[in-house]
Amino acid sequence: MQGSPSTKAASPEEVLFRDGFGDRVLVRDDAGMPLESLLLRADLSAVPSFEFALNERMKQLEGFDHPSFLRVRGVVRAPGPLPRVSILSDYLPGVRLTEVLTAMEHQGAPRVAGAPLFLIQEILAAVAALHRENGDVSHGALAPDRVVIADGKVRITDYILGSALQQARFSSERYWKELRVAVPASAGAARFDKRLDVAQVGTIALALFAGRSLRDDEAMGGLEPLLMSLALAQPLQTWLLRTLHMDPRRAYVSAAEAGAGLEAAMAEAGVTPSPLELRALGVRRVTAAATARPSGKAAAIVPANKADGRQPAKQDRWRQNTAAHTQTMYVPGTSVPAFVIPTRFSKAMKSVVTLGVVGAAIAVAFTGAQYVPVPASMFTRTGTLVIESKPQGVPLTVDGEPQGVTPVTLQLQSGRHEVELHGGGKPRIFNVFVSRGAHISQFIEMPARGRDSQPSTRAPVFAEPAPAELTAVEPAAAAVETVPVAP
Repeated sequence: MQGSPSTKAASPEEVLFRDGFGDRVLVRDDAGMPLESLLLRADLSAVPSFEFALNERMKQLEGFDHPSFLRVRGVVRAPGPLPRVSILSDYLPGVRLTEVLTAMEHQGAPRVAGAPLFLIQEILAAVAALHRENGDVSHGALAPDRVVIADGKVRITDYILGSALQQARFSSERYWKELRVAVPASAGAARFDKRLDVAQVGTIALALFAGRSLRDDEAMGGLEPLLMSLALAQPLQTWLLRTLHMDPRRAYVSAAEAGAGLEAAMAEAGVTPSPLELRALGVRRVTAAATARPSGKAAAIVPANKADGRQPAKQDRWRQNTAAHTQTMYVPGTSVPAFVIPTRFSKAMKSVVTLGVVGAAIAVAFTGAQYVPVPASMFTRTGTLVIESKPQGVPLTVDGEPQGVTPVTLQLQSGRHEVELHGGGKPRIFNVFVSRGAHISQFIEMPARGRDSQPSTRAPVFAEPAPAELTAVEPAAAAVETVPVAP
């Protein structure tokens, strides 16, 4: 099977970058325009809902075109023994932030915070623009590997990965060690939302202030030692604490809020951002020739429409030719370039899948109804209230009706009830709402009973005699004689 004459194969010399997600390869479309293709790892592509989530996020952000992002052009599939999915994006020669951090580490951490602050502000502004585009969308994979610096400006790649990564259901440790995606540890599945984007920007900022990439053992939750070792002004250190969600009560929940907080912190610390000087770090702008594998004859990549004198094609030309578009890319480990075709799901296919899922759900529910007992709460109108006390044996009433002594288990009508316990001292009165089928327990600690403290409902022990009894006693008392005592 051969490609069309206008499609140019990408050779092994044009592998641009490798990270935990896979290989980034330079490819060309039918018009000869270079594109960056992220060929995802096979185990990610094998997740059943991964590709579907990518296409759904692509659809949500179909009109998103911001100068701080390398625009994603499509999701394509590479055939082979294992399913491989690739994300096609605009190509821009530049340097990855990972390479900048490596150069910083070789020359020592930066003495001033100006350059890191400039990059952090650029990244926060870009992420805030993504959040404004769609309130339900987050990047989800912000890291130095996915930040490109070109012409003194920041460009962010792979902004459709978030919802697909959530489908992988990795542990926080695996997200970090394999993909370099910072995710806080949680009891359930990780949520790839705006708060996560803020925390991931915080890890980038921490790496920039430290002047090196974060290590395997420096995942979220274990960053405090590194943060405390930095010679940062207190306002900036506090900002990092809030950005990394180390202070959960005051954590930033959006990139816009974190950006405003950074402005205030810089003003309080008296520092200003300054553009990053790549030449001072010994980092050069990356081209295809600079990243090529040693071959002795690698040349810089020049778009075909500029080489032959034609006017640059519009960015949307790729989208206009999507229906008849084919791509050729280098698949690591193979000797022959493989063809890939767009895999966006058609509306008819989506309808069939949706109807199939709904039908399967109905069948499962109908089958389960024959074997699973119906919860009793669907038919009962009462709930169970258990009242215990310390000490035990305290009389109680519910809605004014005596109900024995504690501990006691009662079946009550659903609704609000007033419970009164008569122990030593004043009665204890509280209200409780009992729902249908609910089982509610209440434990009340009563004051200890003293010898002379009796419930207020009992009669006094030493009661005065009635007036009639006094009348009967007085004559008898008067008849008593006094007997003199002999000296």
